[in-house]
Amino acid sequence: MEAQDKILPQVLQAIKDNRPIHKQIPNTGKIIFNKIVPYIFIYRTPLDGKDRLLAELAKSELASIIFIPEKAADEIGSWIRKISRALADEFGTCLLVEVWNAIEEEQTSDVAVHLAQKNGLELAEYLTKNIRTESQELLVDLKKGTKLPSPPHLPALADVQDAKDNLVLSLGLSIRKRYEDTDGKHLPILLRNMREALAKSLSRLFFEFVRLHTNVRAAHFRMKVHERLNEHIYEIDAGLAKESQRFDFLLLTTPINANDAWLQFKKEKFRKTPKFHYRPMPIDPDIVKRNLYNLRIEDIYDPTIAYLFRDKRRELDDMMTMLASRGTPDFKHGSLMVFGNVSDSLYEVAKALLIAIDSIPQTERPEEDELDAQQFAQLAREEISFLQQQAPRFGTSIRIRDDIAGVMVNHGVLNISKQYRISRKRAQALIQHEVGTHIITYFNGKEQTFSLFRQGVPGYEQLQEGLAVLAEYMVDGLTNDRLRILAGRVLAVRYMLLGHSFVETFDMLHEDFRFDEETAFSMTMRVYRSGGLTKDALYLQGFMELIEYIQEGKDLDILTIGKIREDYLPIIADLMQRGILKQPLLKPRYLQEPYVNKLKKVNHFASIFKMINY
Repeated sequence: MEAQDKILPQVLQAIKDNRPIHKQIPNTGKIIFNKIVPYIFIYRTPLDGKDRLLAELAKSELASIIFIPEKAADEIGSWIRKISRALADEFGTCLLVEVWNAIEEEQTSDVAVHLAQKNGLELAEYLTKNIRTESQELLVDLKKGTKLPSPPHLPALADVQDAKDNLVLSLGLSIRKRYEDTDGKHLPILLRNMREALAKSLSRLFFEFVRLHTNVRAAHFRMKVHERLNEHIYEIDAGLAKESQRFDFLLLTTPINANDAWLQFKKEKFRKTPKFHYRPMPIDPDIVKRNLYNLRIEDIYDPTIAYLFRDKRRELDDMMTMLASRGTPDFKHGSLMVFGNVSDSLYEVAKALLIAIDSIPQTERPEEDELDAQQFAQLAREEISFLQQQAPRFGTSIRIRDDIAGVMVNHGVLNISKQYRISRKRAQALIQHEVGTHIITYFNGKEQTFSLFRQGVPGYEQLQEGLAVLAEYMVDGLTNDRLRILAGRVLAVRYMLLGHSFVETFDMLHEDFRFDEETAFSMTMRVYRSGGLTKDALYLQGFMELIEYIQEGKDLDILTIGKIREDYLPIIADLMQRGILKQPLLKPRYLQEPYVNKLKKVNHFASIFKMINY
């Protein structure tokens, strides 16, 4: 065992050398600096054992000291004062945050933030606000005192003079054991939620402290922190990717006989619901679920990464439930969980769009030149060659097949129906939709640390399809006919959810809104496939929300970093700040000159109705 009197000099030298250091204090505790940072998280453990929540919080921080005060109270206290002073010498100031369990009779709030220094008030208020934001269920108090914060009956660890000189700021965090029942057993969900709320809030606190109180450039503060991600995190990411790649959700839920079903539906005068056939299931959903829940995500201390993984596991679980109930009414209920419902406001906008477009006098249009599947595939190859000028390693496959309808991208591969035909004018817009958005975000996501950015974070489809529709607009391909289809899909989903039959929804589209027979069939098939899929309502919803995003002056390029959703952007910013994620490698054509200039028009649109071509 290393002599105790050698440990402090080694820690002080590591601070001076800006070198990570881990030191076990014999029979007392440990000092951990995964990175030399201007703060220390401290937990004094009671003799009767560590509290799980507080110990896990300490393990999740870059710099922490955990020790049993009864074993070496004076000596370790002296060490902490010397270490904090050394950090202040390096960074301009040092922050000590100590955590302890509150005495139930003395604290009514779930969490209390303690401080005595006026200079620390802004930080204490910031921490309090963030804990409340992360968990609205928690009762959080801010307690101002005259003595430096410390657990009951224990001396403060910060040096009083250093605190007066503002070389050291000291905050305390007392936690009630809400996460234990009356028998002292842990309540796992509450424990996890409290741990994540506190860990996220502390992470923001430390960054804010660095920004406001130290001589460190905040932009560089968390660079290369991803080096401390342990192998367990990568194993779980690989496990999620493995289960995700065992099936192709869209292919498994899309009929393989769409063309034959259309011919039969037409032959029967559009009066009989067609019978659709699907690919055999290559997986057992129950086994996939078992594999997913064998992944020990609960052991990940990093709250952001744990949230990402748990959110993805939940979505994969829901998809397994849907696939297990393919062709039954239960499939529709699962779709509502994964892809959501149609709001009244979205329905009204879609209906108004159809009425507005249909009220425009129709002029006779000349016959348009059409491309077949092979010609469309050649256009896609040309776009891929264009993108390879940015990144030579970029590439993908293009498959022409007879077991799908239309065009779809799956796992970065472009699939084209053998029977597919499209007007030359519309083809360029679809290339930007499929290659310029879906394939680019897959490839950019593939370049990231975690596989879920190429697979798609839960709920990514709304932003993804909104971005793909924007791509069509940027290259002058968002025609009135295309807007009609996006709006009609919303009505079809709403009709399906209200319990109307396939034939009734087809009639609504064809007779009430004058979609041609084959288009009305295709739209209805997409919505009723596998038992009822609500995904098609996301295109219009995502596009409308993206217009608002642009008008708020937010960054469009970051949306191509992978398959993400808008409310993940703070998480992405956090991971980029930590060096775990990097900027998108490929930039789509429609976000480059001269197309990008069309964004100026979007800023002046009062609503989506301004995009109608009168």
